[in-house]
Amino acid sequence: MSAPVIDPESSVLSYPQWLTWEHQFSATNNPYDWSIASGAFPTGMTFQPAYAGTASNIGDTINFTAHGLANGTCIVFRTLTGGTGLSINTRYFVINTAADTFQVSLTSGGAAMTITADYSAVAFYRPGFLTGAASMPGISTVRLVATNAGPTDSAEVLFTIGIEPAAAVPDSNADIVWDFATNSVIVQTSSALNLTAVDRDTPILFVKEEDDLIARLRLVKNGSVLDLGDLPDANSLKLVLKELEPEAQVLLSDNADKAGTGDSSSYLVHAKFNGDSLAASLTNYETDAGTFYDALAEFELTFTNPGYFAGTPATLRRTSKTFRIRIERDLGEG
Repeated sequence: MSAPVIDPESSVLSYPQWLTWEHQFSATNNPYDWSIASGAFPTGMTFQPAYAGTASNIGDTINFTAHGLANGTCIVFRTLTGGTGLSINTRYFVINTAADTFQVSLTSGGAAMTITADYSAVAFYRPGFLTGAASMPGISTVRLVATNAGPTDSAEVLFTIGIEPAAAVPDSNADIVWDFATNSVIVQTSSALNLTAVDRDTPILFVKEEDDLIARLRLVKNGSVLDLGDLPDANSLKLVLKELEPEAQVLLSDNADKAGTGDSSSYLVHAKFNGDSLAASLTNYETDAGTFYDALAEFELTFTNPGYFAGTPATLRRTSKTFRIRIERDLGEG
C-alpha cells in the first residue's frame, strides 16, 4: 500500500483561548494511526483521545455510555480483551449509533461487523482527531506523521496553531482588567476583551461578608496584556477598600502572586471580606430590605523599575482609579 499523504490545507489553525474545539486531520491511503514527530499541540488539547467500553455478541454492539459519536466517525481499536470478530489497528466506521451503543463497519455506512464472542473491554481512538480547550495563548507548531497498514509512514507535515488570548478564564475567580491607558478597572464577562469602564458610582463586583474573593487581574495597555514581571513580594499588589473617603480602610487584601508569562500573564489577588472594621461599617446601612453598601476600592501595584532613568527608585508604585464593590451582610451571620 502506498504511503499516506497528509492534507496540508489546514496547516494554519486559529482559535480563542478556553474555547472547546475539535479538528480532524486527514490523509490519503487510509492511515489508522497518527503520531507527533516533533513539537506539541497547545496546552489543554488532546490528540487521539482514548475511549473505553465493552462489546457484545448480542446485537453486535460496542457499549460506551453517552459516547456522542456520530455515524461515519472513524475509530481504531488499540486493545481488545477477550471476544472475537474485531481487530486492532484497523479502521472501522461508526454505524447505527444510539445513546449508549453503536455498531462498526469496515466502510462508512456499510454492513455491521459480526462480534462472535463478547469483549470484556475495548479501547479505541479516533485517528488524527484533536479536541480540547487551549489554556494558554500563543503559537504552537507540530509535525505529524500518518501511518497505514503497510505499515508505511507519510512524510512529516508541519501544522501551526494560534491561540488568541481571551479575557475571561473559566474558573471561580473574578476576571478583571486594569487598563493602564485610562487607569480604569473593568470586570470581564466574556471571552472578548472589554475596555469600556462603567461610571464611577456603579459597582463592578458584588460580595458578601465572610466571602473570599480571588481577583485575576490583567494589566492592559492599548489592547495588549502587559507582563511587568514577578511581584517583589506578596504585598506588592493590594486591593484596598474604604466605606467613605477619607475614613480608615475597612479591608485590605492579604496575598498576591503572578500567574503565567507574556500575553497570558495575570496577577491573582486574595481578599477575605471579614473583620471588625467591615462589620462595623455594615451596621451603618441596616434596613429591612437588607444590609449593604457600595465601598470605594482601588488596586495598588508596586513593580520593579525597568531602569529607564538613572537615580530613580528600584520599585515604582501605581494606583488604579477608584471603583465600587458592593458589600452585603451575609444572611447566615445573623
